[in-house]
Amino acid sequence: MLALLIIIIVIGIILEAISLRRNPEKVELDCAISELCTEPGTPFHVQTTVANKSLVPISYLGIWELYPLHAVIPESLTSYTRHDGHLIKKVCRLGGRRRKKLTLETSIRKRGVHLFRGEAIEFGDFMGLREYRSKVALNREIVVYPEKFECPHLADALGRFCGDVAAKRHLIRDPIITVGSREYTGREPMKEMHWLQSAHRGQLMVREFDYNRQHSVSLLLSVEGIDPWKDDEMDGCCATARTICETLLASGAIVSFFTNARLRRRDEKEIWKCEVSSGYTGRFLEGLGRAASHACGTLEGLLAFALRESSHDSAFVVVLPAKDHRGDEAARRLRAGTGQEVLVISAEALGGGGAA
Repeated sequence: MLALLIIIIVIGIILEAISLRRNPEKVELDCAISELCTEPGTPFHVQTTVANKSLVPISYLGIWELYPLHAVIPESLTSYTRHDGHLIKKVCRLGGRRRKKLTLETSIRKRGVHLFRGEAIEFGDFMGLREYRSKVALNREIVVYPEKFECPHLADALGRFCGDVAAKRHLIRDPIITVGSREYTGREPMKEMHWLQSAHRGQLMVREFDYNRQHSVSLLLSVEGIDPWKDDEMDGCCATARTICETLLASGAIVSFFTNARLRRRDEKEIWKCEVSSGYTGRFLEGLGRAASHACGTLEGLLAFALRESSHDSAFVVVLPAKDHRGDEAARRLRAGTGQEVLVISAEALGGGGAA
């Protein structure tokens, strides 16, 4: 019995000595998020993968991660709230040359770019007398879209605007869509001649164009003048822009989106442009999720860029923050440049129960 006890003590001393010489670089940490972008409040999974590259098993392994402040944290986890997020601790055991995946379901309702960071890993010696901690440099992000904005006054204003644009587009013939041909009357320009049909019929024929041309709308979001400390105002502007765009798409329009907002964790551009159509809204929604209250350009620059880049028959919708009272000036400039319909939406007016 005494011999067995001595053998156990010797084995323990050997394992303790081996554990004290463990190389922290042999433990690797990685993190993956199931979604790159998500709707507000929609659950997604964060998978942490830890790998032991050495042959020595780890009886205690602590993983410290920093989750965003607005992430929902399960009560079963050990967590500490800091000014920059929730510090989460996960504990597991790991054998030699083994890999383990730890999956956590969470959700975020707040619009924006949210970072998940690996803070550190810690492990103890075989006897549990000491702990060793190693810093980890690991960043993963997820973009949360703005919430859908519901407002009767905005819906009424958009309904009237879409009706005016739809009525006006019937007056414009589409030079691309040909629905047939008819006899030449002598008043049509030469560019409308249908030479193939003329040769086939033995008389001059002209193309008959479709009048129901799909209308296009340029949607402008200016963030100039938004208080950088008031996230609610910026979130409201982005939610308004999303609602307007989805309403326009539902009416059959093709939307070109322009903003002077800086996009977080992206190269800064004075104006960011995005083409949006039904079924292809992902890039637009990601842009709204990344949009910050910092303006890379002025409202005047935004209007000039949109006039230059929009199609000649495009109507305009402009979303302005509460402190920007240049809506009438913006509308006059756009109408003078195109002669098309212009709708200006003020965050201040929506907050007070109306649309300008």
